[in-house]
Amino acid sequence: MLQNMEGHVAKKRKSQQEYEEHNQYGPILEDQGEQIYVDDDDIQEIPHSSMLPPSSIGKGKCISSRGSLGQGKHTLAEKKGKAPSGIGGYFLPRTTPGAQPTPKFNSKYYQQMIDAIASMGPGNYKGPGFYALCGYLLAKNVEEIKNFVDSYCVTWKETGCTIMADGWTNRCRRTLINFLVYCPRGIVFLKSVDASDAIKTADMLYKLLREVVLLIGPENVVQIVTDNSANYVAARKLLEQEFCTLHWSPCTAHCLSLMLQDIGKLDEKNTGGREILRLAPNCFATNFIALQSILAQNDALGAMVTFREWTISAYAKESKGKIFVDNVLNSTFWKECAVTVQVTEPLVRVLRIVDSDDRPAMGYLYAAMHKAWEEMIRRFPRKKKRIEPYLRIVESRWDKQLYKNLHAAGYWLNPSNPSNVTKMAKHKQSISRLLDVIERYSYGNPTLQSKLTSEMKLFRNAEGDFG
Repeated sequence: MLQNMEGHVAKKRKSQQEYEEHNQYGPILEDQGEQIYVDDDDIQEIPHSSMLPPSSIGKGKCISSRGSLGQGKHTLAEKKGKAPSGIGGYFLPRTTPGAQPTPKFNSKYYQQMIDAIASMGPGNYKGPGFYALCGYLLAKNVEEIKNFVDSYCVTWKETGCTIMADGWTNRCRRTLINFLVYCPRGIVFLKSVDASDAIKTADMLYKLLREVVLLIGPENVVQIVTDNSANYVAARKLLEQEFCTLHWSPCTAHCLSLMLQDIGKLDEKNTGGREILRLAPNCFATNFIALQSILAQNDALGAMVTFREWTISAYAKESKGKIFVDNVLNSTFWKECAVTVQVTEPLVRVLRIVDSDDRPAMGYLYAAMHKAWEEMIRRFPRKKKRIEPYLRIVESRWDKQLYKNLHAAGYWLNPSNPSNVTKMAKHKQSISRLLDVIERYSYGNPTLQSKLTSEMKLFRNAEGDFG
């Protein structure tokens, strides 16, 4: 048996040497010798390029090619970090809140795994087992993620950051609150809290947000973004009392969605209860974009419902089908659809700006909202009474919920605006809002406040470091 084993090892070593001569990744074996895994039933070779799960040693014995008994060691592939980094990441459990099961070939680690295996050559790699994936490979990936998140702390200290609290309910009706941190470098998922068994009172939310602020460092947090529900508003007041430099802003996309929802309800009244569209919760502008597409197919839909294939179909005989035909052939319905699209298009553009990942929206929101307001008025020059209810909805949400000092400060600090004299004269109030932001940021530090205020002139005139 020993002779067969030695012959098998010699044959394998020869094939390894032949492969290394053509291997662009360099030699695989070291002077430590190959390892042999002795099972109860058979003898299976495991070269250094394979991964031997530590917990699987109990099944047999690990014997070196020199015949010595010993504890199994990690292979060279593990030490180089080639195979485990690709394969371990590919099989990494998807425990991120909100993650949905997706085909494994959609994973970003899929090609990395293929490349890692291919680099080892045919027959030179034994895939990791269950205990390896759930053991040291998982721990290694966790450590990599932790180091990745820690690397963002430097940016948080340099530029400041925004804490975002996102509450949602999963398919199992569990109430979860995700905490994320945004900075110019990107967004980092910090943690998730299961609040299913707790009542989301202002005091409870205050404690959760306070814990996150202390974790990041109050001096590094510029603002906190949450939805605009009453309990979050009350929690914000408690936070601002303790941390005097913090700003709070409601979720812009949520506020714009509420504007569109209010407009949808108003349109239903204008049509005598006839629904132009049915708003789904948290759909943002999807319904209004769909309405725009439907309006573009007005004539085609009219022709379809008078076509013989439709009239003899089962759909035409159903109650919903009859209602559909009544709407399609109703000119008043289409006129109201046109009004709705004309009103909502400017707001949908703003929503696309704030919901885009191309650039930070803080420096553009203020100007975008004013431009949307002016565009809505321009589209109805002779129907001021018709547009007034819509303008009141936008004004109410903007003034009472969305508009904050940071938005005006972002407008003023946008490099494209201070040089435009006409724009700045039109929005003089942005200066006083910026001064309020500086005062809060430099709370208790008059020297810093004086320095920041004096640099406003340099920034506006593009002098010094701003030139």
